[in-house]
Amino acid sequence: MRVQGGEAVVRSLERLGVEVVFGIPGVHTLEIYDALYDSPIRHVLARHEQGAGFMADGYARASGRPGVAIVITGPGVTNVATPIGEAYADSSPVLVVASNVAQPWQGQMLGHLHDLKDQLGVMRAVTKWARRARRVDEVPALIAEAFCQMAHGRPRPAYVEVPLDVLGGYGEVDLESIGPVQLDRQAPPAAAVELATAAIERASRIILYCGGGAVANEASAELVALAEQLGAPVLTSIQGKGAVPEDHPLCLGTLWEAGNAVDRLLRQADLALVFGSKLGAQDTADGKMPLPVTMVRVDVDPREILRNYCPTQAIVADARETARALLEALRSRGVRKASWPVAEVEEVKRQALASSWGHEHTAWMRALRAAIPRDGILVNDMTMMCYVGNRHYPVYQPRTYFFPTGYGTLGFALPAAIGAKIARPEATVVAAVGDGGFQYTMQELATAVQFRLGIPIVIFDDSAYTAVKEAQAREYDRRFIAVDLVNPDFVALAASYGIPAVRAGSPEELAESVVEATKRDRPTLIDVPVCFPL
Repeated sequence: MRVQGGEAVVRSLERLGVEVVFGIPGVHTLEIYDALYDSPIRHVLARHEQGAGFMADGYARASGRPGVAIVITGPGVTNVATPIGEAYADSSPVLVVASNVAQPWQGQMLGHLHDLKDQLGVMRAVTKWARRARRVDEVPALIAEAFCQMAHGRPRPAYVEVPLDVLGGYGEVDLESIGPVQLDRQAPPAAAVELATAAIERASRIILYCGGGAVANEASAELVALAEQLGAPVLTSIQGKGAVPEDHPLCLGTLWEAGNAVDRLLRQADLALVFGSKLGAQDTADGKMPLPVTMVRVDVDPREILRNYCPTQAIVADARETARALLEALRSRGVRKASWPVAEVEEVKRQALASSWGHEHTAWMRALRAAIPRDGILVNDMTMMCYVGNRHYPVYQPRTYFFPTGYGTLGFALPAAIGAKIARPEATVVAAVGDGGFQYTMQELATAVQFRLGIPIVIFDDSAYTAVKEAQAREYDRRFIAVDLVNPDFVALAASYGIPAVRAGSPEELAESVVEATKRDRPTLIDVPVCFPL
C-alpha cells in the first residue's frame, strides 16, 4: 500500500501490537500525530520528553512488553536520552521513534530548526540498536527489526529515526509481513545442562543468585522449585527482587553486607548458580561478595556472562529454560539436596534484617508494604528512604519493584509510575520519591491528573540532597555546599492541580494515607517529613 511516512510509522506500530505510546508532539512529528488521530493506539501526553521516556520504561517494566516514546528532533532526542540511558542500564525494552531534519541537511548545522550535529550518534550511546530510515518503504522493516532486537537476547532500548523528508514523503510499504514479536527463549545446550547437573551433584552447599534477567525471563516458578529441590538459599540483586518471593523461607533477598550473617553463610557455600545477573559493582561491593569459586552463570547476553566474577561454567541461555532443564535433570536422577536447613536460613535472615543498613527506618517500609497489595507495584526514585527499601521492603512477585539501579538518575519514580499504571490499570501503583528527585519531573503530575491515574505519590521530605550531604559530612569534614533545598509547599502544590494531599507524620499515618489514596481515580500527594541524622 502507498502511504505517507508518518502513517507508515503508526501502521507498523499497530501491526506489532502496540497499544500505547508516550510523547509530546512538535512540528517535526505532525505526520506521525496526524496518523495517530485515526489509530486505535492510545497516546499519553507527557510534559517533558524525559517524562515520556520514563513513562515508556515504567510501562515496559510493569508489562514485559516494549514501551514506545515518540519525540522530536534535537532537544526532544537529548531530553529523552537520560531515561533511555536508564533503560539501557537496567535492561528495559523501550523504543524511541524520533524525527530529524531532512537528509540533505543532516550534520551540517546550517541553522535548520532543532539541528543536532550527530543525532543518531547520541542515541547509539544509550541504545542496543539504532537505525535511520532513508526511504518510506524502509520504515516498517526498521520498526519491526527494533522489536526483534528488544525481544532477542538482552532486552534493551532501540531507536528508529525518521527524517522529515521521509515522514512527509510517500512510498509503497509492506505491512502484511510484520506482526507481534515473541520473546526469544534460548534453550541451554544439553551438554551444558549435563555439566551443570554434575557440578550440583558434587556440591554440598549450594546457593542461588538471581538478577534482573531472571525477572525478564519469567523464571520465578522454576527458580522457586530449583531452590526447594536443592535446599538452597536465594540471594537477589536489586533488579532481581521478586524473582523469588521474599517471604519464601529460603529467600535472603538483597540482605548481603560484608561481615553480616548472610556474608558468613556465603563463605560456607561450595557452588553458586547465578541466573541473569552481571553480579554488578553496586550489588557485590565491587566484587567483595564472597561467592564460591565454583560457579555456574546463566545469561542471555554473552558479553555479561564473564563480567566481574569468572564462572567455572557459562551457559548462554534463557534463565527459565535453563532452570527448567536443570530441574528435569535433577529429578530424573533422583538428586535432592538439603544445602542448608530452612531454620538456619531463616535465622540468618532475621539477623541480617536486624543489622543491615537502614534498619532503623524499617517502620516506613513496613507501612508501605502493609498498604500495598501483594501484586501492587512500588516505583522508587534515587533517595535515602528508597535505598532503605532496597534492603528492607519485601517483594513477593516479579515486576512489582522498580528502582533506577544502573544509571541512577533522579526523577524516575513519578513518570515511571504513570507508565506502570497505564500498563496495569487494575494494580495498585505507588511512587516513592525524595523531595529533590520529585522536582526533577514533578511537572508530570499534570499527566497523572489529565489521565485520572490513582497513584499515591509518597514524598520523603528532608529538604536536602541527603545522600550527598551525608557524604560531605563523612568525607569532607561537614563542609556542606549546594545540598540544602528550599522546597515548595507540596500540599499547596497539589491543591493547584486540584488533587488531594496530606502530610503523614508517622508510619501508621503513611499506611492509612496510601490505602485511602488508592481508592481515588486521581493522584494523591503524601508529604512525609523525615530526618536522616548526619
